[in-house]
Formats: sequence, C-alpha cells, structure tokens
Amino acid sequence: AAVIAIAENCAELTSIDLWGCEDITDTAVIALAEGCVGLTTILLSNCHITDAAVIAIAENCAELTSIDLDGCDNITDSAVIALAEGCAGLSLIHLDGCDKITDAAVIAIAEMCAGLTGIGLGCDTNLTDAAVITIAKNCIGLRWIGLHGCSNITDAAVIALAENCEYLEEIICDRTEVSNATGYK
Repeated sequence: AAVIAIAENCAELTSIDLWGCEDITDTAVIALAEGCVGLTTILLSNCHITDAAVIAIAENCAELTSIDLDGCDNITDSAVIALAEGCAGLSLIHLDGCDKITDAAVIAIAEMCAGLTGIGLGCDTNLTDAAVITIAKNCIGLRWIGLHGCSNITDAAVIALAENCEYLEEIICDRTEVSNATGYK
C-alpha cells in the first residue's frame, strides 16, 4: 500500500531504496514505474519481483542511471535486455545473484549502455568471458566490476578489462578461474 501511495502521489520522485523489502511485488514496482517516470535510481535488491516489473521500469523510466537487482533471482535476459534498450543512460547496474541471466543480457547492457561505470555480476554462473570482454571493449569508462563466484570467468576476461578499462579502480574476481599463470603477451 505504501509504495502504491508513493507512486500515485509523488510524481517528482527520482530515487527510491526498497532494498530487502521482500513483500514488494511486481504490482508495486509497475505502479512506481508508471507514476514516477523521472526515477533515476531504484534499489530493489532481494525483492521478489519478476521480469514484468523490470520491463515496466525500462519502458517508463528512460532517465534511469542506477538500478540494483541483486538477489532478484526471477529476473531473466528479457528484463535486462529491455533495460539496455530503454535506459541507455545506465551507469550502474547490480545483477549479483541473478542466476537466470546469460551472456546475451550482459552483452546487451555493454553494447547499449556504453557509459557504464559499474556492474555487479557476482555469482552469475551462466556468464562467460564473452560477456566480460564485451564490457571491456564497449564500456571503457568502467570503474568497478564484481565477478565474484562467476566460475566460468578466466584470465582472458580480466586481461581484456586491464587492457581496455584504464579507469578501473576495483575488480572483484574471487571464486573465478583467474590465475597467476605465465604467458601474458
């Protein structure tokens, strides 16, 4: 009820943090997206939402620059691709634990949101080097990337980040296949 009230009465809202509000549903997020079209930041980590909510954000909140979907394990490629298409100004996206997404979604973000400065992909075990290499080649202003627990990520992805992202300040790659093997260049 509270989020619906915000959606109906706070049209100027630009930021909302609903992190960990497990009772938040698609209905509430869709109402927010439709009623607060100027949203630039929305934190939905660990909310039990589906693609429908994220697609509504993508279709209504073109000014969105930051979204946190960590732990939203019902989110699929369709929703993330819709975000890439509808919110080209995204600079920060958290997708840690969204274990249904694949390279296709991350590649779409990398190709359509070139101004990306941060992306969290931790524990997204479907991802491969191809997604990270595309980020490295398209998002050269990247400052941080979280890859912890992405068990298919290897040296090739991290080397691509090192060679292309000169502003990179933080890379989290524990529990990956990154090594200290010799043979670089």
